[in-house]
Amino acid sequence: MRSAWLVVLGAAVSASGAIAACGSDDSGVTFPPGPDGGSPDVIDNNPFGEGGGDVKSTLTVMPQNVVLTSNGTPVTQAYNAFVNGAKLSNANWSLDNVALGVVDTTGLFTASGAVGGTSQITATQGSLLGTTLVTVNLQIAENPGNVGAQTQTLLKNGGTADSGFKWLYPYDKTVFPRGLTGPTLQFPGADPDAFYVHVQSKNLTYDGFFKGTANQIDLPPGTWSTIAASAGANDPVSVSVTKIAGTAVTGPIKETWTIAQGSLKGTVYYNSYNSPLGGNTGAILKMKVGQAVQVLIGGCNVCHSVSANGNVLASMHSDYVSSATYDLTNNTTPLAQAATTQFSFPAIYPDGSKLLSCGTVGGSWPPNVAGLSGNLDSALFDTKSGAPIAAAGLGSLKALMPAFSPDGTKLAFNHYTIDNGHTLGVMDFANGTNTFSNLLDVVKGSPQYIGWPAFLPDSKAVLYEIGTSDQYRSDGAQFGDLSTVDLGTQTTATLDALNGMAGNVPYLPYGAEDVHINYEPTILPVAVGGYYWVLFTSRRRYGNIITEPGQDSVRRKKLWVAAVDINAAPGKDSSHPAFYLPNQELAAGNMRGFWALDPCKQNGNSCESGDECCGGFCRQVNLADGSVAKMCVPPPVGCAQEFEKCTTAADCCGAQQGFLCLNGHCASPVPN
Repeated sequence: MRSAWLVVLGAAVSASGAIAACGSDDSGVTFPPGPDGGSPDVIDNNPFGEGGGDVKSTLTVMPQNVVLTSNGTPVTQAYNAFVNGAKLSNANWSLDNVALGVVDTTGLFTASGAVGGTSQITATQGSLLGTTLVTVNLQIAENPGNVGAQTQTLLKNGGTADSGFKWLYPYDKTVFPRGLTGPTLQFPGADPDAFYVHVQSKNLTYDGFFKGTANQIDLPPGTWSTIAASAGANDPVSVSVTKIAGTAVTGPIKETWTIAQGSLKGTVYYNSYNSPLGGNTGAILKMKVGQAVQVLIGGCNVCHSVSANGNVLASMHSDYVSSATYDLTNNTTPLAQAATTQFSFPAIYPDGSKLLSCGTVGGSWPPNVAGLSGNLDSALFDTKSGAPIAAAGLGSLKALMPAFSPDGTKLAFNHYTIDNGHTLGVMDFANGTNTFSNLLDVVKGSPQYIGWPAFLPDSKAVLYEIGTSDQYRSDGAQFGDLSTVDLGTQTTATLDALNGMAGNVPYLPYGAEDVHINYEPTILPVAVGGYYWVLFTSRRRYGNIITEPGQDSVRRKKLWVAAVDINAAPGKDSSHPAFYLPNQELAAGNMRGFWALDPCKQNGNSCESGDECCGGFCRQVNLADGSVAKMCVPPPVGCAQEFEKCTTAADCCGAQQGFLCLNGHCASPVPN
């Protein structure tokens, strides 16, 4: 328990009223500092009246460390605040984990029944402060499949009837974020009559019974939200599934997942060449994380890029010759038109103000582009007008698949002219003078082709595809995997877990047929929940939903997401097993998902976190009608909260807890 102490002319009193020497009680225990972490506060009043001596006062919250149990319905616990044994009637109460419940003005805590976990309850009066912890354990049982009591008993007892019963999806050790639709649990074989799902984390026990339809289980949306919200940091979620067919019981089979302590942000822009929504032709589609997909630009407009802050998109037209830029903040209004491919696959500066065009070499890349028989140097352009921008240091550089770093200080690209596509180059970029400098080939001499570079949010490492195709894709007999290179040491690491490998052995359920077919990565520009998040194209099969053999199947081209550890040691695989991005079109071939933040909001607009605000800060404000809301605000006094604007880690409220300043935003630390 943290306490705040009041010092009165050098004497002190414990919560029971016993007077002790200044700085310690009569057992020799040193008093804690005041609530600001410095010296205890000094006041002039004497809680014992005239002649009572000079004392230290403490505020104590009672009861301490209560553990509540809920079956999914609200439960309550009353708290009281005491100063030197005297009950307060006017304490101010607060709760640091508002998802867990609410505490009212009288100190009555009400658990929501929808989230398990622990929260600190704080009472204050003036400069006095006292705290306690409340823990809510959820024990939830539900029966969406209307499974009978006798069958439930058989399922809970388990069995070994089917040796082929295994997980197809999700994968063991996957890291899931909050805020998305839950995964569809998938298994092989004939449909059983029923399933039993048991989920266990520190503060949650869940038992669910489901019909065996399609050998799949979709947890109710509220159930998945409860599971995700109830799992804390360093709190593995154990998931067990048992099935029954007739009286033959098999299971449990088990996996362990991790829940990142944050919800994913932004919007994914991807293209498809046979989207049913887009008229079964090429289109660029837009999917805000956690929401349904919609067509953004149809008519076979593809080969696109998006600025990190989500305000500008550039793409090629259906004639594969002309191209354009678009304003994503204004209904995708066209900004600039070009009669050439200069806006195809460009590197767009993070704020959307300019772009560097993708070079071409002898018409060999980009592929399938009519009329490009010669070489085209990379050049800098204004995204609004399309006018060239004078840029020093480029020379005749042909930067293929270029990408700016999130902080705008670096450029990564396939340095094709060095050895016909086997080298990854990096340059520094000075935005104020539009100057490129310090060309460095960080991955070179590779026997394989290197493409689709994307910077991690700290701008200190680049993630890229390395594969066998000179078209930088995976089809036919061509293969690719994702790797990283640390720019400081030029040390590379293959992202085995993301790619589907456990060392030299595939862990994907379909084995060797489904590995080494990953490409086109992009990365969410901010860290969320202690991880970076990589979006990539993969032609792997998806559980028992997409099972067609052969990696050229249209439906097998899908978007997948994987968590990557923050500040991983150079040369170490920092990735985790991937998950299928929910809500993308199932029938379409989806690719080149470009992950961007949503366009920022001005002060006075509603928000969930500071990264949504142009000024960088989102706080709770009191409205004129007496209600409260979270809104974008001018820079407040004090430290920055998670996702809010920072220059260094010292700006962040959680600096002492290991918070980082990544791409100008406070980020929670890496789970230990």
